[in-house]
Amino acid sequence: MSVSIILLAQHEQLLEMCLSRIRMYTDAPYDLIVVNDGAIDEPESKWLSKLDCTVITNEVPVGVAKGYNQGASAAKGERLVFLRDHMIVSEGWLNSLSVCLDRYEDAAMAGPYSNDVSGEQHMAVACGNMQQLDHTAKALQLTRTGHCKKVNRLLSGFLLVKRNAFELVGGFDERFGLEAFEDDDLCYRLLKEGFSLYIAEDCFVRYLPPPPLFPDDPLWYNRQLERNRVLAKEKWGVNINEALNRWGRPVTVSLCMIVKNEEATLERCLSNVRELVDEIVIVDTGSTDGTKELAARYADRIADFEWVDDFAKARNYAFSLATKEYILWLDADDVVLPEDAEKLRAVLSSLEWNVDSVSMHYNLSFDEEGRPAASLRRNRLVRRERNFQWIGVVHEYLKVSGNIMYSDIGITHRRMHKNSTRNLRIYEARLASNETFTPRDTFYFANELRDNKQWERAAAVYEQFLQMPAGWVEDKISACARAADCLAELGRLSEAKNKVIQSFAYALPRAEQCCRLGYYFMQSGEYEEACLWYEQALALPKPSEPNAMIELACWTWLPHLQLCVCYDRLGRREQARSHNEQAASYVPNDSRVLANRRYFQNILESSEVMRNERQEAIPL
Repeated sequence: MSVSIILLAQHEQLLEMCLSRIRMYTDAPYDLIVVNDGAIDEPESKWLSKLDCTVITNEVPVGVAKGYNQGASAAKGERLVFLRDHMIVSEGWLNSLSVCLDRYEDAAMAGPYSNDVSGEQHMAVACGNMQQLDHTAKALQLTRTGHCKKVNRLLSGFLLVKRNAFELVGGFDERFGLEAFEDDDLCYRLLKEGFSLYIAEDCFVRYLPPPPLFPDDPLWYNRQLERNRVLAKEKWGVNINEALNRWGRPVTVSLCMIVKNEEATLERCLSNVRELVDEIVIVDTGSTDGTKELAARYADRIADFEWVDDFAKARNYAFSLATKEYILWLDADDVVLPEDAEKLRAVLSSLEWNVDSVSMHYNLSFDEEGRPAASLRRNRLVRRERNFQWIGVVHEYLKVSGNIMYSDIGITHRRMHKNSTRNLRIYEARLASNETFTPRDTFYFANELRDNKQWERAAAVYEQFLQMPAGWVEDKISACARAADCLAELGRLSEAKNKVIQSFAYALPRAEQCCRLGYYFMQSGEYEEACLWYEQALALPKPSEPNAMIELACWTWLPHLQLCVCYDRLGRREQARSHNEQAASYVPNDSRVLANRRYFQNILESSEVMRNERQEAIPL
């Protein structure tokens, strides 16, 4: 692929260094065009001709857009390198940038990392001399070879561009004058044509602060920036920086799943999602039923993984087989309902360029009408190139970072299997081998003990977790609540109440914990106290933590329903009836609400009969 290097020369004191590094570190053949835009007076520019290059000299500086276009017109290459004389290359620079354009059919431009520049290309490293430049460049080549990062914007200071894409959009817009916004404008036009932009993550060039073009006018650049900001908005009708930051485009998705003996649920899962994804990867961990045969009807790839009692290893292996931009993960007993499928389709059709993960609701239980009663969040869709890893042998989690989009998409969990002792057996084996548990391991071990009704042991392990200084605060809150339930099962209600109150030390009270306290007081017949806690549940704001476990019933209808019972026990039937009707505003067809309504109607009718009887007994 032929390459032309177009160098915009505006500073004589920087030009020779820039040129010498290009000659030193450019292995591939290239033709060089130097646009002398005020760097060297014409009589003194003869030395440039000795460099076997094309020289274009402007009598008056024309700036970036026009200077680059002049060079492109004289260039012969199928790919164009645009750079300014204050950008200093490093070894292997052209190969690194070329890899991005070679790898991705949609790629129009690639750029390097650099010091002291803006946006995604900025790398915070010391680069005060050539030795630091070379060390940084070498480190990236060792650690990020071949890695490319899709971005929404590249700076015009240093670009490798496919000539056909550049010409398709008409080159740089010369209305932007000397500089500023010509790069944003070019990026925006390329993105609108369906092209993509990339940073070569193993390429680093040095930015040298250039001398001012107009030393006697220190405010000229600020005026130029404001002028071109207005010009760009007039041209496009939007703030171009904001438009680029919100830029969305269709993305490709690999669905990755691990399965074992899931023939009862797998088709239900895959049939709901196959039209939403571009690739389905199924990793089987030892099925003995018809799971693999069923998977073959949907999957692009089926792989076997020898089960080693480690969910994270299996999931990481499944992720390693994905080939698309993003990875979606599901379990076989998960379902994407039609309304959520449409939401997911909309997100995938225009996902903002810099999203690393999309968090979705995970709906775990449902009320009588099928509405979510309990839910939490999971990072469900992740950018593959970020190489996020699963952590944890059991109850694994996906460790993500970066820009997380919190969506209103829901994944519905429809469990068909009964509770298994598999997870508990894994924990017990690890414990028997004297393995050290992390705080998270300890919390989930306690959960397994609780799920298997080992109340005494579960309460003790929850307490062990709570005594640990480390641990996610949401797990601490849950541990207090679940330990309380274990103590209540053991008949230790007073301790259970105290354990719930302990959760208030970690965050503001939650409706779930207030409802739990209300229930304990109801169990002991302390209805006034129960009312206090249920009323408190209704007054609380929802937690600001987006990943908090939410039992929706506790924040809506459940406190009202329980207050109906408590106030009825206290003989305050009008308050009781009122709370039942407030519960009905959330769950109008709930069997308990309807039964309460009949109960109050019967009381009303009985009272009416009694009043009539009393009236008849009064003598005339």
